[in-house]
Amino acid sequence: MPSPFMLHSLDVRMTEEADKHLPTYDHTKLSSINTCPTWGIIRYSHHKRMPGASRAMALEAGAAAHESFAAVKWYQYWTRQAKDDNKKKMLAIEEGHRIFGEDRFYNMLNTISHSATDRTNIINFSLEALYTSGYYDDPSDRRRTISNLSEGIICYIDSYDLDKYKIYESPKNIGVEIAFDTTVTVEWSRMSDNKSYGSGNVLKPVNLITTEARFTGKMDGLLYNKDRLMIWEDKTGARIDDAWLSQWVLSHQITGYCLAATAFTGEECLLAQVSGMKVPIAKTPSDTIRKEMVNRSYDPFITQWANWFVHSVEIDKTYKDHIEDAPKYTHSCNRYFRPCSFVPYCVADTDEKKQILDEMEIDEWSPLAGE
Repeated sequence: MPSPFMLHSLDVRMTEEADKHLPTYDHTKLSSINTCPTWGIIRYSHHKRMPGASRAMALEAGAAAHESFAAVKWYQYWTRQAKDDNKKKMLAIEEGHRIFGEDRFYNMLNTISHSATDRTNIINFSLEALYTSGYYDDPSDRRRTISNLSEGIICYIDSYDLDKYKIYESPKNIGVEIAFDTTVTVEWSRMSDNKSYGSGNVLKPVNLITTEARFTGKMDGLLYNKDRLMIWEDKTGARIDDAWLSQWVLSHQITGYCLAATAFTGEECLLAQVSGMKVPIAKTPSDTIRKEMVNRSYDPFITQWANWFVHSVEIDKTYKDHIEDAPKYTHSCNRYFRPCSFVPYCVADTDEKKQILDEMEIDEWSPLAGE
């Protein structure tokens, strides 16, 4: 029987041309494979979905809100770090084009007035990012509306201290919406139960295994907490109570992004902050935003992430070309109060499965799209 995972080494570096042949994974894909291998591999390895699938309102609303969150951080850099430095102003403009697109960014920039207050400018600038994000209301969802998102973003701005942290900067980037493409190499072994020398049992490593793959994604923010690099992750949710916050204490997403930030900057990054925005806003505006420091360490967080990364990649490698044999985690057939769209595929016989798979739509997913 397979026995416990032992980590021997973990290397995370920026992907080079020679690494481009490796399979690519991001946190969404890895997490989905763990939610249900059949669903995760079909959706994110083969990029397929059922025709006529309804809108994923939570994901769409979250993506639209992130446009405003990015605008807040860009405005912070513009008015604080680039205020009296023409070179940094040029960098900020270039990064504005990258993040929002050239024409859209100039429309946003035109909302900033020299005669207005800081608060008025940042609200106008950030709401323009929301209004031009492409998000629109759905009559079936009264919670995730443009109006409710706007109110939440104003609460977000009022809770955001523009002077507390410094935005990461390099000659080419500022720490806002940082896309990364890293190559992860894990050397590990299984353990075998061996007879001891004397009494009891000892665990001894056998057969070193190397798992190598690309790990991609996009960090919401890279900032300095005093002199230490910190990732900042923005989240939206219907509930942002203590139970909601507690999920980020161990989240592999946070750990993976810390590793990616280290590779991207060449600086150690073990600090992380999660900021949650409730949609719609709470009765008390101050309860609409929750923030939590969720710092990392090598033991246990990074060791556990390596184990999870290897486990998830190995599942994908095993079943990617044999989807019909992939495990079906039936506890996830009903997620977010709706049935999984792939249930018809899972209940079909072998011949029908092939036909259903062939008739699915291609919907390419990549966190690096547009970069």
